[in-house]
Amino acid sequence: MSHPYTGPSFGSTGAVRAKRREDEKGLVADALAGQLSLERRQRIRDKALAEIPSWYSPYGQLTATIGIGVIALLLGVWELSRLSGIRLTDYLIIPLTFVMANFFEWRVHRDVLHRRRKLFETLYDKHTPMHHMIYVEQDMALRSVQEFRLVLIPAVGVLGIVVLTAPFALAISYLWSACAGWLFLVTASLYMVSYEVLHLCYHAPHDSFIGRRRFIAAMRTHHARHHNPRLMQRWNFNVIFPLADWVLGTIAPKGENPIIDSQEAPQTPQ
Repeated sequence: MSHPYTGPSFGSTGAVRAKRREDEKGLVADALAGQLSLERRQRIRDKALAEIPSWYSPYGQLTATIGIGVIALLLGVWELSRLSGIRLTDYLIIPLTFVMANFFEWRVHRDVLHRRRKLFETLYDKHTPMHHMIYVEQDMALRSVQEFRLVLIPAVGVLGIVVLTAPFALAISYLWSACAGWLFLVTASLYMVSYEVLHLCYHAPHDSFIGRRRFIAAMRTHHARHHNPRLMQRWNFNVIFPLADWVLGTIAPKGENPIIDSQEAPQTPQ
């Protein structure tokens, strides 16, 4: 059975939201079964784009996302310059924070973005039944800058994650050193912003300047496997670097072919 799609459930209320969530549930089930045609994906894209508010600015969202990281970096550098001497042991917090953030990213991606949880339903609704239905392994590229909204999380979400790291930074400042606390905050903030920017880069056209960068191309291949509808719930959850995927055994096995329709994906407009 082919389930309908009447629009994204986030932003709607009452009976409309309930109906749309049922539609999304059926749509995801169809995708996992390999029944996601190019025509269905186009209808989802058209619906999602039609519901973008007129005030939305794609570059405004990107600037706000990057700006949060720049502000955190400048604040951290300023505070560190006021403190007396960073010990060599303080710098250990940088790789430790990266590893912790990488495993946290893996957990949130798998258990929040791909499973609907109370308090985080909107994140799931924007990710699995919309983002993953529009972009599949062999058709990952954005077709217009308006689609930034379909890839980036809201800037307020990035800010929220940065704010949530503050208590951990305070604890590290108390238990380790003030310098280590600021280095933790800066590293965690930059990790979050890097996640957003790199994710956007992976959805750039292959032949674009960004798409041709060697690191972007390599990590886009890893991320694109995650966008295979048959693999998205089980494999390749890391976006920045597949450390947790490797340690936890969730790198997609080779040899599984993407399950999408046989039609050629449309070319990205120049």
